[in-house]
Parts: sequence; structure tokens; C-alpha cells
Amino acid sequence: MSYQFYRILHVAAIILLFTSLGTLAALAGAREARLRRIAAVAHGLALTVVLVAGFGLLARLGMFGAIPNWAWLKLGIWLALALVVLPLKRAPQWAPWLWALLPVAGTAAAWLAITKPF
Repeated sequence: MSYQFYRILHVAAIILLFTSLGTLAALAGAREARLRRIAAVAHGLALTVVLVAGFGLLARLGMFGAIPNWAWLKLGIWLALALVVLPLKRAPQWAPWLWALLPVAGTAAAWLAITKPF
């Protein structure tokens, strides 16, 4: 598959990831379980596609053998975005803070991908 295909797939999955995280943050502590369940499934699906498409992009850039440091840091951000659902579920009072910090994590990941600083 082409570099453009992986890039569009990666960005689409990131949009789904942040949509699901925003939904989970907005519903933190709410009793309505149906929409929260849909958002949780979307979160898992988006994380999987972000990871697969990200490695596809690395392969298309010829960086699959030796993963650069900026990509390792992006993987760390991806892991944090994967685990942020735990405090949203167990400590809903943190939801406003996490909701405010999510765009910071996304911006940091975008900066790393665009600038490839190291």
C-alpha cells in the first residue's frame, strides 16, 4: 500500500481516537453505558489502526529496521492515550483535566511526526 494510503488511514484513526476520548471524558461518571461502550470500542479500534498505519508509514519511509527516537516518543504518547481511559473510568473527577491535556498530547505527537527532531 502507498505512503498516502497509510497517512490518510493514520490521520482518520487519530480523529476517531480523539473523538472517542472526548466522548469518554464527557461521559465520565455518567450512568448511560451504551454510548460509553460505543466510545470505548471506537477507542480500541482507533488505537489499533493508528499503530498499524504508523508502522506502515515507518516502513514506507524506510525506517522500519531502526526505529528513530522521535517514533519511540510517539509510541509513548500512543501508550498514554491508550491508558487515559483508566482514570476516566475510575476517577471521573479528573475528566476535565484530562480533556484539557489530550490536545497537548496530540499536538506533541503531530510536532514529532512533522519535524522529526531526533
